[in-house]
Amino acid sequence: MKPQTSNDSRQVVINGIKLAFLEWPGERGPIICLPHLTGHKGSFINLAKRLSPTYRVIALDLRGRGDSDKPEDGYGFAYHTRDILAFAEARKIDQFTLIGHSFGATAATYLASIASKRVAAVALLDGGADPKEETLRSMYPTIQRLSRVHPSLNDYLAAMQALSFHQPWSAALEQYFAEDVDTLPDGSVRSKSSAAAIERDLDQHFMYSMCLHFPALRCPALFIRPMLGLTGDKGHVFSEAEATAIVRHIPRGRRADAPEANHYTMLIHDEPPVVEPIKNFLAEVYSVA
Repeated sequence: MKPQTSNDSRQVVINGIKLAFLEWPGERGPIICLPHLTGHKGSFINLAKRLSPTYRVIALDLRGRGDSDKPEDGYGFAYHTRDILAFAEARKIDQFTLIGHSFGATAATYLASIASKRVAAVALLDGGADPKEETLRSMYPTIQRLSRVHPSLNDYLAAMQALSFHQPWSAALEQYFAEDVDTLPDGSVRSKSSAAAIERDLDQHFMYSMCLHFPALRCPALFIRPMLGLTGDKGHVFSEAEATAIVRHIPRGRRADAPEANHYTMLIHDEPPVVEPIKNFLAEVYSVA
């Protein structure tokens, strides 16, 4: 099987829009993967390669992101849940496991809590709960940078490589960001994701209280926290105390840590450190010898 990239994207029409996805074949599952707030399906490529062919893995671009449509409305966790369930129906998937990263993990918590019979398990990669309000507000400038046009792909990659939380730079990060942009007629590039769409999602984030959904999250749940913050020892999305509380309040929650990785590099990495804890978790869920 040749290595997948986002150029191998497929699409399905649901709820009047096209959702883009990547798929890897496997015997068990399926597992549906949901990216971070501004992320795209390519963030899961290296994880999926290590789970397939034991598991069938599907990575989605949520509406407003990547190669999916960018309608003006339909944002917030309830709308994404409607999209994901419609996607599952279109693909004739009855029950599935969810792996979500950051915002995608929070969407997974919401979905699993209101459609419990559809979700076999959830793996929450540094997400699934409500970050502090100041953390959410700090995301708005990042979203606005999605609208920036860069003179070339090389210029864009250099800008991404210069960010401290993308260190150490890797082939995985380079591939992820190279697939993150559209090339304009003059050779300049701009993010595929819609800043306006993602800002609507962030606006809606303040209207949810995900901890209220924890008691209804009845499936097995794995929370993975990176050991590094976005600025070394600082800049964690969730403090140690918050991570402990999240796991304690999810009925079937458990925890693993991702060493030597931060919020982004725990997943977007040549050798993602989340692979082994996820494999161990899935082996229990699916009773793999």
